[in-house]
Amino acid sequence: MRTPALPLLAATAVLALAGCSADETPAPSTSPTASASASAAPPASASPTPDATAGAPVVETPVECETLDLASGTVAGSDLGPCLQAVLVRYDTGTLTISGDELAGEISYHYDPMFEFRGDLETGGGPVAISFLDGDMLIDEGDGPVVADPDSADPTEQAAGAAAEAYRVFSDPGFIGDLIGGGDTWSVSPAPEPVETPDGSVEAYRLESTAAYDWYGIPIDAYTLWLTEDFRPVAAESTTGFLGRTATLTQQLSGLGEPVTISPLS
Repeated sequence: MRTPALPLLAATAVLALAGCSADETPAPSTSPTASASASAAPPASASPTPDATAGAPVVETPVECETLDLASGTVAGSDLGPCLQAVLVRYDTGTLTISGDELAGEISYHYDPMFEFRGDLETGGGPVAISFLDGDMLIDEGDGPVVADPDSADPTEQAAGAAAEAYRVFSDPGFIGDLIGGGDTWSVSPAPEPVETPDGSVEAYRLESTAAYDWYGIPIDAYTLWLTEDFRPVAAESTTGFLGRTATLTQQLSGLGEPVTISPLS
């Protein structure tokens, strides 16, 4: 296994997470890794119907979104972040497409009964495949799958565990909500605008952080989110500066609520 060459955003996550205690480590407030089954499923009386705009099933609006008014022109990050996390968990499944100078690829995930994912990424150091299934994390950086366990006595598994933890942060869409919650105020476009996604063109409001901010020690220079009127996130773009370098990462969410198959690396 080669020495991990983490992209800037993942590397800053490693540094930030290394300085967090277990109680401080960022995690979605509606944590899928604990057990999302109760909060993820819509009430039995709610029968999802197709969304004519993007083909996603309709889920009942979470109570976490009741304080949000996209027509107000501004919203608070403390309201926006928990709403996004709750919406994503309720949809349960989806595909996250990442693009940037140092990190790109596609990740399939589900939250119920626990967060699991499979991703194929391109990084500054080469291709990386990663899977998290049944509590087991595997990572393949070109030499075959390696168990990723930062607590292992095996140095190779330790190194894989450190790299995998950083990639896990950017593989879990719930962290978008956690990261957005760190910004105090977000401006909202006067009306929805067309946004191209893997599902096709979607009408979504553009929300932008009104000021730079820090997220667990990571400087967030700029952040833009596109959100449908029913609070479904379809895309996000963040710019991060760290150690004299700047990186921009775009994330697109598609296939929300559609069946996915999470398979381990082999």
